[in-house]
Amino acid sequence: MKQKLYITALFITLLCDQTLAQSNSKSDTYIKLSGGRVVYGTGDVIGSSLAFDISTNILKSSRPGLSQLLLGGELIFENGSRTTKVENPSTNEFFNDWFQHNSDFVLWGKASYYPFRQVLKGFNIQIGPTFGYSYVSSEARASRQVDITGYATRISTLRFDNRFTFGYRISTGLEFNLSPRFLAGFRLDFSNNTAEDINTLAGIKLGYKL
Repeated sequence: MKQKLYITALFITLLCDQTLAQSNSKSDTYIKLSGGRVVYGTGDVIGSSLAFDISTNILKSSRPGLSQLLLGGELIFENGSRTTKVENPSTNEFFNDWFQHNSDFVLWGKASYYPFRQVLKGFNIQIGPTFGYSYVSSEARASRQVDITGYATRISTLRFDNRFTFGYRISTGLEFNLSPRFLAGFRLDFSNNTAEDINTLAGIKLGYKL
């Protein structure tokens, strides 16, 4: 009796797994995780980025010049800083170094356009508006104090500029299918917003087709 129950349970498990696999194979929804290096402004501040993307292909079938058209959103976290020498900085270090820290939380609503069906199949262009919140701290002024022993200390007064931002982001990249469900690739982004935070990003991505 127990043997029959085991066989029945195994059969049901295999049947459910097969049914789920067939259902998932028809899905056009993707989740993707990206990470990379972000450059703030002209490159004075460099940091890192982490992003989570979920999007769905709205095309029922591909056509010449339009392989896929995905609509979705991406949650992006960017963080970067430029530090200074606080303990015993030389005169040159004091005047040439400065402090700034940036952290950004961004929600990007986007359309992803995949133009090619065969050659460079994973090439894509993504564009859309952004909404986020930015934390910025920087030096308003600094002084170099030297005690009687000649030991110098950098004294800083910080300025904080935290704000909501609106803007846009443009991305291009290339993705490669590792299997019917898994993909990997790289991306290059450019973004701008109402605070005039012009950032560029170079990163890699991993994705999964649901």
